[in-house]
Amino acid sequence: NAVRQTSLTTMHVINTPDVPSAHAIREQLRAGSEIHVRGHVTHHHHKDFSVELLSGPNIVLHVNFRFEHDHIVAMNTSVNGAWGPEIRHHNPLKHHDQFHLKIHVHQGYYHISVNGEHLADFPHRIPVEAVQAIGLKGAVHVDEISFTGFDFGVDWNSSHDFGHAGYNSYGTETYIAPVFQESHSYNAYF
Repeated sequence: NAVRQTSLTTMHVINTPDVPSAHAIREQLRAGSEIHVRGHVTHHHHKDFSVELLSGPNIVLHVNFRFEHDHIVAMNTSVNGAWGPEIRHHNPLKHHDQFHLKIHVHQGYYHISVNGEHLADFPHRIPVEAVQAIGLKGAVHVDEISFTGFDFGVDWNSSHDFGHAGYNSYGTETYIAPVFQESHSYNAYF
């Protein structure tokens, strides 16, 4: 009698991650993958916060909640430090609000919702398969990041070779964006 092993994992959760920080996404995004970020806005004085999907030196998806003058959510992509056209939507959050940000990957776009309400669809400007990590920075407390819609065929808690030095000091003034090793497969996306 052969014993068949199947992955019982249907979700990966990171509890109370530091902010700022960056966390590996161990398998490629695909249509049906979801990333959930739950937390609360922590500031008193018009500070913003961002959730970003990262690939080497590139920001595949930048979701920036701004609270100062324009009270918007700005979304964008940055390739080698060059930003594309910004897409802006009304920011539904206020000071001290609890929030649940959901990024649902579809063929061709990210469906982004906040507290169950559709915020925006952001078109893929870089193939979703290039995403390596999620970054958190700014005036926010994150209770949990959870990932669903992946195979979970690898141990998401083990160390990971990004094909570069990693995202050390992400979100701080000393952060230097990593560069892919020349032969790394992720270079093919850029």
